[in-house]
Amino acid sequence: MRSKKILLAAAVIYFGVTDAQQSQYFSQKENYRFGLAENLYQTKIYNASQYEYARQYFYNQNLSRSKKEAAQFFDNVIGVILQKNHAEEGLTAFIKEYPKSAYFAQANLPLADYYLAKKDFKKALQTLKKVNQYQLTKEENTQYIMKLGYAKFMLGDAKGAIDALEEAYKTSDGTQKGDIAYMLGHLNYAGRNNDKAFQYFDSIKNEEKYSKLVRPYYVQMYFNEKDYDKAITEGNALLNEDISESYKAEVHKIIGESYFMKNDYNSAYPHLKDYLAVQLNPSENDLYEMGFVAAKLKKHDEAVSYYNQLVNSNSALAQNAYYQLGNAYLEVGKKQEALSAFRSSYQMNYDKGVKKLAQEQYAKLSYDIGNPFENASQVIQNYMTENKAEADNTEMKSLLVKSYLYSGNYRETLNAIDRLQNSTPEIDKIDQEVSYLLGTEEFNKGNFDEAERFLLRSLEFNINKEFNSRALYWLGQTYYQKGNYPSAIVRYEKLLTETFPEKQQLPYDLGYAYFKSKKFDQAQKYFKQYLANPKTEYKSDAQLRLADIDYANNDLDAAIAVYDQNQDATDYTLFQKAMALGFKGDNNSKITNLKSLISKYPDSEYTDDAQYEIGVAYASQDDFANSSDFFSKVIKSSSDRDLVANASIYKAQNLIDQNQNEKALAEFTSLGQQYKNTQYADKIVQAAKPIFTKNGDVSGYVTFARNLGVNVDASEIDEINLSTGKQFFAKKDYKNAISYYEKYLTQNPTGEGLYQAKYELGESYYQTKNSTKALLVLQEVGNVANDYQDDAQTRLAQIYIAQGNSSEAKKYLESLVNSSDINIRNYANVEMMKIYAEEKNFSQAEKLADAVISNNKNSAAVIETAKVIKARSLMNAGKDKDAQSAFAALEKSSNTEVAAESLYAKAFYQNKAKSFKTSNETIFKLANNYASEEYWGAKALVLMAKNYVGLKDNYQASYTCDQIISNYADFPEIVAEAKEVKKTIKR
Repeated sequence: MRSKKILLAAAVIYFGVTDAQQSQYFSQKENYRFGLAENLYQTKIYNASQYEYARQYFYNQNLSRSKKEAAQFFDNVIGVILQKNHAEEGLTAFIKEYPKSAYFAQANLPLADYYLAKKDFKKALQTLKKVNQYQLTKEENTQYIMKLGYAKFMLGDAKGAIDALEEAYKTSDGTQKGDIAYMLGHLNYAGRNNDKAFQYFDSIKNEEKYSKLVRPYYVQMYFNEKDYDKAITEGNALLNEDISESYKAEVHKIIGESYFMKNDYNSAYPHLKDYLAVQLNPSENDLYEMGFVAAKLKKHDEAVSYYNQLVNSNSALAQNAYYQLGNAYLEVGKKQEALSAFRSSYQMNYDKGVKKLAQEQYAKLSYDIGNPFENASQVIQNYMTENKAEADNTEMKSLLVKSYLYSGNYRETLNAIDRLQNSTPEIDKIDQEVSYLLGTEEFNKGNFDEAERFLLRSLEFNINKEFNSRALYWLGQTYYQKGNYPSAIVRYEKLLTETFPEKQQLPYDLGYAYFKSKKFDQAQKYFKQYLANPKTEYKSDAQLRLADIDYANNDLDAAIAVYDQNQDATDYTLFQKAMALGFKGDNNSKITNLKSLISKYPDSEYTDDAQYEIGVAYASQDDFANSSDFFSKVIKSSSDRDLVANASIYKAQNLIDQNQNEKALAEFTSLGQQYKNTQYADKIVQAAKPIFTKNGDVSGYVTFARNLGVNVDASEIDEINLSTGKQFFAKKDYKNAISYYEKYLTQNPTGEGLYQAKYELGESYYQTKNSTKALLVLQEVGNVANDYQDDAQTRLAQIYIAQGNSSEAKKYLESLVNSSDINIRNYANVEMMKIYAEEKNFSQAEKLADAVISNNKNSAAVIETAKVIKARSLMNAGKDKDAQSAFAALEKSSNTEVAAESLYAKAFYQNKAKSFKTSNETIFKLANNYASEEYWGAKALVLMAKNYVGLKDNYQASYTCDQIISNYADFPEIVAEAKEVKKTIKR
């Protein structure tokens, strides 16, 4: 039994020992694998290390708590280092579970490497700061400092990076020292610390690894140090190396800029050109620099192309670029485009020096070619105002005066001269000539008071002798038109020994002045002198005036002889000859000649007068039947109220001469009702008087007269008031005339001369500038049939026109177009023509314009107005060829508004024909010569914008539209058109 127990015990012991040995073996094996995981981690064999740590964590049941924590930690850390999915989440979960784990310190360097690789420099720096440097080897410490410097550098802490890298540089060995030197060189270069940058780069420039990397730095640093020769030498050497295209472009730039700084633009040009050739988005400075170099080399078109790329910015560089762009445009002859560029430059305030230069060029160019955006004179004035230190600049003063002169703005020319402190002979000459031009311009407009003022100013100078003589001549013409014939004669006679363009016409003018002064002997002398060398178109008129003088002097035979010489010329000569024959008592010849007039000129304005005079001639021969027949013709066909009334009265008188008194009285009574309260009522009363006096019927006469509104018992006071009022009125002393007419009309509200008094009172109010009272009184005359109705209506129309009340004026003008007075009728036609034109009723306006143009008795200014209106009508009707011809004939008008509109029309049709450049040239001519005509200038700018669209110059088109929108708010319809044009411009 004992042996069995021993065997059992031995078995127990064997198995027990064997089991214990096996347990110890496994324990040692797991400890070995855990140690293996640690060794693998330290040697950075991360995949194998992570495998062992994970195995320990998940399968080693005997793992201590401490080691389990370590295994979990390093498993997650290695996962992060190897950038495995969800590794960071696992590490984050571990940190929450073990926030104070001692293992964090061992993972900081690898984690920092991870964050650096991910370019998460902020986390990398935070992790590196947790590393204990004292636990690192010398080599690890150097690596640590390099990483710390790199992280700081990437986060913008250049100083911190330099400090860290300099510390690493001191402790590093040869293999790391080069990398650190390169980084320090770059950091110092970036910080403009060239000395230290040179120091570090010099230490590695000969090493193959760094040579190509550092040499571009040398080129740039030499440039920064302004050692341009070394920069050029080093750069050219580098270009021969095998370097990248981007590096090569930068080197070209530095070499080009070095030459630029040395003012060697020929050498700079190819390098800057090569640099720009590879730049997709060149900087403003690059474009400006290239433009400047191209301009210096006189490659002006190229310079323009570079500067043009800068013009959409707003900066000091752009201001300079605009200025240089303007200069470049000038060099290639594009003055219009230069004007816009200089204007853009001076409107910026970055550089006062450039601003002044640009504004000066802008002002001079505005004077040179005109300015469609602003008045050239105002541009020059602005320059002088904004640069007061230059205010005594005689060149600019002279340009200001001349700009007004050449723009046709004569008034502002004189105003500019008046503002000058000191004049010069050149300015005095301009003063003389401009005053003359303005005087003649106002004369042509019919503004004779203004013409007199300016012509007298011109005569204060005698620098240009011809202008002096012409000013004196037109001053005489002005006095003639004002009815001041003695003053006209004095001026004309001063010119008898002078030579000037109008000299041929001087005797004719003197003849008329003396003729109007009723000094017929002198008038005759000068008309005869004129006829020795007459102008063809005035010869017949001068001869007829000689005949009229003979007629006035009762030298009827001489007058008739002249009329005979000219009887084929006009109906007037036939009429005058007949009247002369009648005065000689040859009524048969008078009748024959008047009948010949009616036969030859059935539409003559003298036809009705001729029929009337035939009636008178027959009556003088007691041929009352024929006499009454011709008076009947006048009554039936004439629109002349005066002739009709006199013919009716004369016809009734014929009945008296035929002893048909009852019939005559019936006629007079009928006429009395028709012409009651008119001047004809007096004639009727006087013509009927023999009927009553013959019968001794005084009371009947008084009753008859009173029924016609004729007061035969007017008081002496009333006669004095009326007579005195008329005297003052005749003398044009309207102020005194008013008081007497008011007294008369107060006492005689329905008395004799009522309508004459009312008319002349209204006229006196008008002449003393009291339009309100004038309207009230003249309306009483104009709205009732009387002798002064036409005159009153004419004045009423003039007042309403002056007030801009076309609708009221039109009411009276429509009545006046049927006036028996040809002058009034013509005036009404002219004004109705203007009103129809304003109303855009071109068809009616054109009809009246044709009538006005055909009447050669109208003034040149009136005929010109009619021609303008007809031209507009033709344009409106789409009759382009006729319209162009009509406007072309008006281009040289002395009226600036007419000339400006004509040039606009020319530019319009050039645009329509797609001659855009030619149209723009016409617009600049308009701007240069007629700057004062802002409306047509603004309209022309819209055309210019359209021209630029047609020329595909969108910048100029857009710029022009912007100027219209900004500067012409007074013309909203033009601004609206500019906005529509701008919408069409492609961006």
